[in-house]
Amino acid sequence: MFLRAALRLLLWRWLLLRRRWGMIQLIAVLSVLGIGIGTATLLSVLSIFKGFHRAVESLLLRYEPHLRIVSSRGQWFSMAPDTIKYYARIAGAQAILPTISGRLIAQRGGSFAPAFFVAAPESAIRQATAIPQSVVVGDFEFQRNGMPAVVVGSGLAERLHVLPGDTVWLWTPTMLEQWALGIPMGTGFVCVVAAIFQAPAGEHHSFALYTDTAVGRRLFGTSPQTWSAVDFWLSGIDAVPEALNKLQRHISPLLQLLPWYELHRQLYEVLRLERLATFAVLSLIVLVSVFNIAASLRMSIAQKRREIALVQALGIATAEVRRLYLAQGLVLGTVGTAIGLIIGLGFYWGQQYWGWIRLDPAQYILSTLPVFLEPWDVAVVVGVALGLVLLAAIYPARWAARLPVAEALREE
Repeated sequence: MFLRAALRLLLWRWLLLRRRWGMIQLIAVLSVLGIGIGTATLLSVLSIFKGFHRAVESLLLRYEPHLRIVSSRGQWFSMAPDTIKYYARIAGAQAILPTISGRLIAQRGGSFAPAFFVAAPESAIRQATAIPQSVVVGDFEFQRNGMPAVVVGSGLAERLHVLPGDTVWLWTPTMLEQWALGIPMGTGFVCVVAAIFQAPAGEHHSFALYTDTAVGRRLFGTSPQTWSAVDFWLSGIDAVPEALNKLQRHISPLLQLLPWYELHRQLYEVLRLERLATFAVLSLIVLVSVFNIAASLRMSIAQKRREIALVQALGIATAEVRRLYLAQGLVLGTVGTAIGLIIGLGFYWGQQYWGWIRLDPAQYILSTLPVFLEPWDVAVVVGVALGLVLLAAIYPARWAARLPVAEALREE
């Protein structure tokens, strides 16, 4: 037992990289620094991407619902107010917005522009969305001087050259079809612009037009209790899966449930793929450093063939030699990963609490660079770094264990 312990001590004393400073040790140190830089970069960039992702989600959900009920067969469906409230209780909704919506053409003089029309109760819009708080000129109201009023997105207002108090004409697809067929018709539905809002949530809202439910029913000719969508706002994104499961057990098969990420699937997929692609590209930094660790271990083994052969001749098992070099690779990888964790998490906490990197409010919606990390993200980065190190250390460790003892001693 004493002899094996002494031999094991000799093994660790002779075969570690710390015996002399040279090229092998320099490569090992640079590899550790490379892993640290790669890990820190991965954590920092991942936190920025997730921060922007959550900022976009938060921004969208100020104007768009967590859950939307639509018809699975056509544009319209009937739903009584009591049924809407019943579904809202099941989902745990904090705000409800039944809407009549569709595409139409807005006209002002000789200017025409496509618009996304949304008709809903004024009180529900105020409770559920941030449209009233986004008004830049005018007053959020659906009646003005006895006329039906509309609240117009900034992009649509610019296209039509309208200001609060101006009148606009609304043309539905049915009206335009009748006009194209030569059927006599009026001049479209006339309403007055009450306000202009600017929503930083994309072009969809920039060309939106909001008004009262009664206007929507007159324009599209729908009956009472007929809707194109019923929107629910929940307590937060985390409540969506549970509410979705509950509603799916009670909702009619003629209706379809759309969570927020289905409503913005294209944007959601772009953000997700961009984050994954960036993670894969930045992982190459760690991968290059890991190969350097493998190279330094391989060079160390070649330099210490005599010591390896000697301790094996004295009775040390080949598995012990293999474990030594695996441990040596993991130690280097762990040190580099720890350095990266300190730097990456330091940047994350500093940016989150002190806002080191600020954005120009004249050009960006956010005042500081957003960051967000979850424990799972840190675990994935650490797991990837250490997993790559372990894979890289396997080959030189196995090579060291397979060195021919007699040949190595004879050469020396």
